[in-house]
Amino acid sequence: MNVLDEALKVINQNRLHADLVAKGNRQLAMQNKEFANLYKSYMSNVISLARQGNFDKKLEKEKKNLDLMLKKLNIGNIEPNYSCRGCQDSGYINGKQCECLKREINKILVSESGFGELVDFKNVKFDIFDGAELIKKIYQKLEAWCNSDFKKKMVFLSGGTGTGKTYLLKCMANEFIKRGKVTTLVTAYKMSQDCLKSYACRDVFEKEALIGKYLESEVLFIDDLGTEVNSSALTINYLYTIINERKMRNLPTVITTNLSLADIRDQYDERIYSRIADETTIKIQFAGKDLRLKK
Repeated sequence: MNVLDEALKVINQNRLHADLVAKGNRQLAMQNKEFANLYKSYMSNVISLARQGNFDKKLEKEKKNLDLMLKKLNIGNIEPNYSCRGCQDSGYINGKQCECLKREINKILVSESGFGELVDFKNVKFDIFDGAELIKKIYQKLEAWCNSDFKKKMVFLSGGTGTGKTYLLKCMANEFIKRGKVTTLVTAYKMSQDCLKSYACRDVFEKEALIGKYLESEVLFIDDLGTEVNSSALTINYLYTIINERKMRNLPTVITTNLSLADIRDQYDERIYSRIADETTIKIQFAGKDLRLKK
């Protein structure tokens, strides 16, 4: 089951639960004859007026009387109380993904990523960094980028181990999720393994699902580029395809790595280097000591 199907399963369960609760309440209320008669009259008028494309104050009065009776009978809503009023727990509004569906997708993606709890920009403590003022300016610049129109389509964060790149990645991912963007976080190792699985897979749907999330996600974070066990020609081709397609489609991509741009050219190839190093990429070099050792 892919991420979208898993998220829709949760949304549909919410809808089913709301429908079942409403149905149970309605059956209980209908045992009261006075309520049953009023409800039947109300529904008959609703149908009649709907055919005419009309609505009058008589319906409003009948609805108020129904609500008052339900309150006296101490019975809950007889209409489904959906978790999301926008899409009524269908996951879509006018054919587009509802924000509630995107939230469920992001929950699954973050859980599967193994990155743990995300971080809010406002909770960052800059005094733990070497060169705190410079780091603060970097964080402010990238927080602004997360809320921009992405004239710069990619962010390339390079620097030594433990200098705060992944921590910044978590802040940025959290900011995108707050904006309602479907956000995928993955290590370079995990992505390379998915590429190899996709290549070897015979099932067309599974093959597409393994790579599709990297191509289609509204925002993609690739952590620790260069740590893949084997940067073969195959995985390099997949990496180029993902980076190139996302740039062509104006989809934001963030890469963290211990490698410099020169190292990228040496470890991968000229195509990948040129897509990362071009003028549409924000390039930031992290310096300083390993924060984990300092702790």
